[in-house]
Amino acid sequence: MLDFGFMEVLLVCVIALVVLGPEKLPRLVRTLGQWLGKGRAMMKQVQQQLESEARNLDMKERRDKIQRELALLQQEPVDKPPMEENGSAKKMESS
Repeated sequence: MLDFGFMEVLLVCVIALVVLGPEKLPRLVRTLGQWLGKGRAMMKQVQQQLESEARNLDMKERRDKIQRELALLQQEPVDKPPMEENGSAKKMESS
């Protein structure tokens, strides 16, 4: 995303020190650190919510698929051969 080298960061720090002075610079750095921490926390929370929603959507799609298949199975008549006394199905003999 942003590619800053050591020299660029050092240059920005020197310019900030000259512009703001040594009194205001520590307060500014502390404030920026707090903002970055809050931003990271917000991004982590958003990421967790998106992952949770993706899991919920996947589970909903699976549930809907299973319900459709179950409805199809319930609609189809099941032709079972008659059972013999010993519990096995009669075999169809063709001549």
